[in-house]
Amino acid sequence: MSPVPQSVKSNLLSAFRHLLKPLVRLAIKNEVTLREFGEALKSAYVGVASKQIGMSGGDPTAEAIAVLLNVDIKEVKGVLASPSGKNFEYEEPQTTPVSKVLAAWHSDPRYSGPYGVLVDLPFAASGDSADRGGLTFSELSRQYCPDISPKVLLDESIRTGCVVSVGSGFYRATKRSYIPDPLSALSIGHFAHVVHNVCETCERNLRTESVGGKGLFERAIFTDNRITRTDLQAFDKYVRERGQRFADDIDIWLSSRAQPGPSDVDTVHTGIGIYHYVVHDEDEREFGQAQIQAQIEGTKNAN
Repeated sequence: MSPVPQSVKSNLLSAFRHLLKPLVRLAIKNEVTLREFGEALKSAYVGVASKQIGMSGGDPTAEAIAVLLNVDIKEVKGVLASPSGKNFEYEEPQTTPVSKVLAAWHSDPRYSGPYGVLVDLPFAASGDSADRGGLTFSELSRQYCPDISPKVLLDESIRTGCVVSVGSGFYRATKRSYIPDPLSALSIGHFAHVVHNVCETCERNLRTESVGGKGLFERAIFTDNRITRTDLQAFDKYVRERGQRFADDIDIWLSSRAQPGPSDVDTVHTGIGIYHYVVHDEDEREFGQAQIQAQIEGTKNAN
């Protein structure tokens, strides 16, 4: 493998940081830790390296993968030995502080009334809490999550709808499980396919053999100037109507040529993706600055 110019690598790294930000936001919202995300990335690296070695006629051993990725062979062996290509080295599943507090509120008998009905809790001690045995949300939090501020835990519990205020300074647990942004397996699978296919097309179009319009069709339509929020709503409606008509035409064309079962003819899965985006201004500004910095570093290295 010939060495990649440092300027290309710098530009790619700034691009990776930019495209990863929406994924990281989604990960944080759904309790995927930095360590778990890193293990998923490591698994993807090992998987892709293994396939590339095999496609070139080599034997994708742990040693060969380690050499290609320039990592310690122990890391590669750990990934290869883990279930589903993931490195599960935790003794127990990681639980968030809010999850711990909610679980304790539902399971600790001191916080249950007659017939198992949960006790409403004040945030801090008062005359009313003394009548209830001194039970408070702050005490519950300190017992099960002593390193986290009770106020932070309460605010997050309220934000995610796990706890609601019932008046007079008391709070009620309404959910047993803490899920910041509930997503179905089907929705997550759809998300993964969409992002993967977009990246596949863009990566393919960056290859040398795709120069001169030989890659896959890829177009982005946007205005150089901003539009109002009102026009954004109108544009969304316009895109949904026109986009659906276009999608129906494509669906009819593809369906008429689809091979329903096994065939001796060489076949592929293909399609198009249509999506409406709104630029994340802060991410865009940071990416622009990173590109400028990458160009400066490339010029220094060239000299």
